[in-house]
Amino acid sequence: MIHGAGMSDWVEGASARQKRVTQAIHGYLTSAASSHFRHQEVTILDQWQGRDNLLWRVRGSDGSDAVVKLFTDAGQARSRRQFSGQEQFAAAGLAPEPLWHDRYPQGLPCQILIYRWVEGEALQLTDPRQQTALAETVAHIHRADGGAVRRFSPRPFNLLTFWQIWQAGEAQLQTWLSRMSAPLLTELFSNLWAAAHRMLATALPLFGETPPTAVHGDLAVENGLFRSGRALLVDWEFFGLGDPAQEIARFLFYSGDAWPQGRQEELNAPLLGRGACWWEAYRSGNADPSLSHRVELYMRLFNFQAATFLLEGIRQGAIASPSATASVADDRTTQYRSFLIDALTVAVRRSLDMWGLPPLGKADGLLLGDELEHIMNFHLAESRASDPAGN
Repeated sequence: MIHGAGMSDWVEGASARQKRVTQAIHGYLTSAASSHFRHQEVTILDQWQGRDNLLWRVRGSDGSDAVVKLFTDAGQARSRRQFSGQEQFAAAGLAPEPLWHDRYPQGLPCQILIYRWVEGEALQLTDPRQQTALAETVAHIHRADGGAVRRFSPRPFNLLTFWQIWQAGEAQLQTWLSRMSAPLLTELFSNLWAAAHRMLATALPLFGETPPTAVHGDLAVENGLFRSGRALLVDWEFFGLGDPAQEIARFLFYSGDAWPQGRQEELNAPLLGRGACWWEAYRSGNADPSLSHRVELYMRLFNFQAATFLLEGIRQGAIASPSATASVADDRTTQYRSFLIDALTVAVRRSLDMWGLPPLGKADGLLLGDELEHIMNFHLAESRASDPAGN
């Protein structure tokens, strides 16, 4: 029987398909040969949705609580990878205990993973204790025996693979940009690509193929819990062998406003931003002498990569054509265009600063915004010409 206040409220407003999936989850748990809850009464307490998965909190009649995770993106062996990561680090209190995973679950369309429910509070990077706890957890993972990890993380596993994947799109983006009548933007991106090539020419012989270590793969504040003075990580779907410097830099770069106002000036680590204090705590648990330099390399690369990704979105026509009869859609498109111009301008400014290139002056900043507006208008005109009906 399915009950529990959280789930019953959700089921009442759910689509017929969602209800069927929930019923199928319950049926699997109570009857499938691979289920540890087989022949038990199972209570579904709550349900929520992730980016590429659906999750349920369940309770068996033996009183044990668990999480059932259905991977809606079934093209990768995510359940097996996550099970492996949690299995390796649950004993140290750094991950929830995995119970079982099933790539071909009876009556379900996608692979699933079931792990023990863990109580804890959401991580807050504004709390120094929690920052330190998370740094210690990550350092512990990165120090683990790589020989016990059976597969690579989906992330690039060293600097060389990162550069090969990202740099493969340079020529196409530069060729497109040269046709857009945007001389300032073309010059800025040419200078930044040249700076990246110069840096990688020096860095790759030294750090291009550093040995990978165990990495969580999706290190983010929302994937952490604070429990009994320790930080515990969930969502190990990208677990495997990888580059710890890349994982650290990705975390520092994308954590954004989750950090408190930092002391990066005092620590003389401006590239690390407001995560400099966290980095200092991490370094006390990892003595790799090349790690600092590699993290700073990735911080430069991630910032410029963000600029190229934003520009690539414009190139691919990610700006929707507003409908002439839909003012709300028109307003949203205008807001999105404004956000994109601001975000790309900030990314370019930061990249110029990080790479030691001449800064963007006020007049050039305005010109850059005009050029981006021109490029997006060009795409909008193309879109309308190819589809006059607005379909």
